[in-house]
Amino acid sequence: MKKIPLFLPFMSKEAVKNASAVLQTPWIGEGPKVKEFEKKLVPWVGSNNVLTVNNATSAIHIALRLANVRGGEVISTPMTCTATNEPIINEGGHIVWADINPNSGSIDPADIEKKITKKTKAIMIVHWGGNPCDLTKINSIGKKYGIKIIEDAAQALGSTYKSKPIGSYSDYVFFSFQAIKIINTVDGGALITRNKSDWWKGKELRWYGIDRDKRKVQDTYWDYPIKVAGYKFHMNDVTAAIGLGQLPYLDGLLKQRREQAAIYRNAINESKTLKTVEVLSEAKPNWWMFTVLCGSKESRLKLWKKLSENGIDSGEAHIRNDLYPVFKNSKRDKLDGVTKFNNEKLCIPIGYWVTKSDVRKISDILASF
Repeated sequence: MKKIPLFLPFMSKEAVKNASAVLQTPWIGEGPKVKEFEKKLVPWVGSNNVLTVNNATSAIHIALRLANVRGGEVISTPMTCTATNEPIINEGGHIVWADINPNSGSIDPADIEKKITKKTKAIMIVHWGGNPCDLTKINSIGKKYGIKIIEDAAQALGSTYKSKPIGSYSDYVFFSFQAIKIINTVDGGALITRNKSDWWKGKELRWYGIDRDKRKVQDTYWDYPIKVAGYKFHMNDVTAAIGLGQLPYLDGLLKQRREQAAIYRNAINESKTLKTVEVLSEAKPNWWMFTVLCGSKESRLKLWKKLSENGIDSGEAHIRNDLYPVFKNSKRDKLDGVTKFNNEKLCIPIGYWVTKSDVRKISDILASF
């Protein structure tokens, strides 16, 4: 029996054609395609301050650097990919874990405020599976205490909050174009900054501290000042060309996922055991992941087995980060919401590869469980 996979990369014919065309030119590094891709992303992220990078993890590093977290504390959620939190350590910050809402997977604004100290430099939030957090409350906390808000929107391209795109609200927002995201550039990412000055600084940081546009106006092409030690995090024209071939499909991919999610949610309403994640009334998820809350570890195992027996892949996606030895020095107290969500969550297939008959098959299992 051929399984319905949990994740599957999307690649359009146009993306392949675009990449091939760039590979046959003299310029395959960061060039005109990168700038074009950044411009095309603007309406999707609600900001002109777009910096594409080689992956979302690089965007996190730049955001943390701009937020000046070294030596300070970053309040973060453990319910995410480790790629969210490892850069905090690598950029010299100290993690303080906040609890989450066990019904949504989103960081709890009330617990964020409890964890704030004089050492707090930034608050890291994650839109689990593309389901937006309470950005109104979180940004009001940031404003109240003068603390930078960093949104991990790696999974949230196309999601909206109060009818505006994710990317429109916080100091720093980053997206992922990694292989299995709704659209991908094989690998890649983007950082959105609230203000233009951070955009300029970020632009320098992504390429060894050099602004490659500014250096062209010097007396000589190679004569330019480097005032800050940067990284090599830029995107290249090959991956940008792939992205340009993917973006025209984003509307349709989002529509399909939202239709599938609605069917799943209706099916789960018929189950005596299962629940789906809560969605804020102001939010519209992209449903990059569809998370089922199973009530217990035992129930989750039973559902996983039932799905597997019927040729349907499922999984936890991410494990709570605070259990990994790499984070042993992070500040942690009792996180009841994290424990409950981590023990109950199970992600099921949703996306372009899931056919209508697949959706019916999965829905029947959910409704009768």
